[in-house]
Amino acid sequence: MADILFVRHRRSRQFRRNDMYETNLPDDEVRRMYRFSTDNIDRLVRLVEPTLQRRTRRNRALTVRQQLLMTLRFLASGTFLYVIGDTFGVDVATVSRVVTEVTDCLFRLKNVVIRFPISDADRRRVMTGFYAIRGFSGVIGCIDGTHVRIISPGGPDEVSYVNRKSFHSINVRRNL
Repeated sequence: MADILFVRHRRSRQFRRNDMYETNLPDDEVRRMYRFSTDNIDRLVRLVEPTLQRRTRRNRALTVRQQLLMTLRFLASGTFLYVIGDTFGVDVATVSRVVTEVTDCLFRLKNVVIRFPISDADRRRVMTGFYAIRGFSGVIGCIDGTHVRIISPGGPDEVSYVNRKSFHSINVRRNL
């Protein structure tokens, strides 16, 4: 029998372009894509940088800004992870890991950046700010919530569970 020589051919490595959104976009475009202004994104980068900075000597590591932009784009668009991966030129597993790490990092910072005004001076400053922005007087804080779709409960109070988009839901908020 003849000897058969099997030669394994390695596929050449292909590097995806992961600096796709490091370009200078107009601020209105940045706000539309990420729901944050460029200045606020820069502030967030400075806040999360100590935690998210990659401690590696690899030349293709994601920057803190890239990680944050991936997460903000995912949260702002509500799309699938693989779409974000294709957009930024990284694997879906990388996007999943990045989104988890960034959201965990932001959650750990909640007590640093979210504070209820305690002193009278702080309350007056916040009330003045809300009034200057939208003309609301006497406001010292706000919360956010979401509608969770439910099956119609029926009965005489059924109409109380119909929201403005005409489906049954419960308005919920999360306590941090």
